[in-house]
Amino acid sequence: MHNQNNERSFDPNFLSNIGPGQKITIPVSFIQDLTQAASLQDVLNVMANWIFYLFSAERASITIKENDASLKLYSVMGNNAIPMESLVPIHGSMVGRVFSTSMLTICDDLSQSPDLDCKILSRHGMGCCMDAPMMQGSVCIGTLNVAHHQRAYYSAEHAILLQCLANWLALNIQLHLQVTEMELQASTDYLTETANRRAFMNEGERRLIMSRLADTPIFVGILDLDHFKNLNDKYGHDAGDYVLKAIAKLVKREIRADDIFARIGGEEFAIIVNDCHPDNDSSIFDNIRALIEQQLIEYEGEIIRLTASIGFSASSRQDTELSSILKRADAALYAAKRNGRNRVECNHG
Repeated sequence: MHNQNNERSFDPNFLSNIGPGQKITIPVSFIQDLTQAASLQDVLNVMANWIFYLFSAERASITIKENDASLKLYSVMGNNAIPMESLVPIHGSMVGRVFSTSMLTICDDLSQSPDLDCKILSRHGMGCCMDAPMMQGSVCIGTLNVAHHQRAYYSAEHAILLQCLANWLALNIQLHLQVTEMELQASTDYLTETANRRAFMNEGERRLIMSRLADTPIFVGILDLDHFKNLNDKYGHDAGDYVLKAIAKLVKREIRADDIFARIGGEEFAIIVNDCHPDNDSSIFDNIRALIEQQLIEYEGEIIRLTASIGFSASSRQDTELSSILKRADAALYAAKRNGRNRVECNHG
C-alpha cells in the first residue's frame, strides 16, 4: 500500500493475496442477475447496480478504455455527477491514473484532490471515492468505481472486495467479447464481410415468419456474377477475390439498412428485401444490376468490368420455408442466364 496526501493506493496482486484463505461473500441473487444478462451492457448494468448496493455507495460506475486519450463511462448508478457515456480524460483524472498505473486508489477527501473527476464529484456532494483497475492478465481495460458522501469512508477491506469484483468483471467482459467475436465469425463470410449462408438462412426464416404474421411478402433475390470463371482464368484468383470484395461493398452501399445481403457461395450472393413489388420492375434489383455493370474495378493496373444476373421471387401465404422461395429465385436466375445474362428475372411462382 502507498500513501500520498489524502490518497491510498494498493497493488491488485497484493489485495488478491492478502490472507490465502480469505473469503468474500456476495448474494446469490447477484449471480442470478449476472447469468440472465443477455449482453455486455446488461453485465455492466448488473455489476454497477450491485456494487452500488454492496458498498452502500451513493455512486457506482464503470469505465472502459475508449481510445489512448480517454475512458468512457458505460454504466452509472446513483449520483449522476458524471453521466453515462461521458468521456473522461486519462491524463488529469483519478480514474485515468488508476487505469494507467493499474493500482486501486482511494481518495479520502475529494475536495482536496486536483483531479478533474474528483473535483466534479466533490461539487456534487461526494466526499470520497475508490477506483479499482479491471485487469485482464497484465492489461488494464477500465475501472470499477464507487463514491460516498462521507470522507475517508472506504477501508482496506472495501478495497479487497472491490478489486476482487473488478477482476471478476474483467473476466466477464472478456468472455462476452469472445462469444460476440465467435458469433460474428460464425455468421460472417470471411472474404466479403457480408453475412454467410448460415446467417442468411437463419435470418431469412425469421423474416418469413414475420411476413406471414403481417401478411406482407418478402422478396428473395439471388445474384450471380456473369462469366466469373473467365475472370479468374484471365487475372487469377487473387483478382477474383478482390472483385468479390469490391462488388460486396458496392451492393451494401445500395441496399437499405433492414435488407439482408449475404454471400452464399462462390460468386453467388442472396438478398432479402421488404417493400418491393414484382410488377414495378423490382427497382432495387435493377439498380444493383446497373451499378455492377457500370462499375470499373481497377486491379494492378488493369480495369475489370463485369455484369450480374439476378433472379428473384416474392413469398406467398403458401411458403412455410425460405428454401421454397430460394428455389423459385434460383429458377429465375437461370432464366436470366438463358436470356442473355446481365438482366433481372422474376419467378412469380
